[in-house]
Amino acid sequence: MFSSLSVFSQSEAYSTDVQQCLKNNGTYAYYETVFDACFNQIEDQYEKLNIPEKTWADLKAIKPKAMQDVSGKLVLAYQDYFSHDDVKNMNALFASKTGQTMLSNPNALTKKDKKTIDEFYKSDTGKKIAQSQEGMQEKMQVISDFWCGEMYKDVNEKLEAEGYSVR
Repeated sequence: MFSSLSVFSQSEAYSTDVQQCLKNNGTYAYYETVFDACFNQIEDQYEKLNIPEKTWADLKAIKPKAMQDVSGKLVLAYQDYFSHDDVKNMNALFASKTGQTMLSNPNALTKKDKKTIDEFYKSDTGKKIAQSQEGMQEKMQVISDFWCGEMYKDVNEKLEAEGYSVR
């Protein structure tokens, strides 16, 4: 029983740290943008039906749960490539002033910042990031496509249940 609890705690800690990494490195914000774009496409598809704003607002209220769902899927993708120590190392960089500058305004990096980043990417974690880029991009694309498709399906079903249909 204690080993099960320990594995669960480690898994929960890993998940929490990956979710923090997703926020630190801009991935979470990217998926918020993807959510908004997918939702805008749905609204455009139903535009001629004059659906009330309150209905759209109620449907958009799924965003926190949708973001939680995609975060869970991304945690699984990270597990395929990165150890918990790797994630902690990424969080240390991405949460730092240097890491945030690297992500938001790379032209503002100082020589010291560039050296810090260079050292990070020469580390085992940095090498894993570089080696996993193609695979992670493919996984993230699949996650995005599936996630948007599920959201689209759920919203369409709710709209059809209320009598709105584009068919």
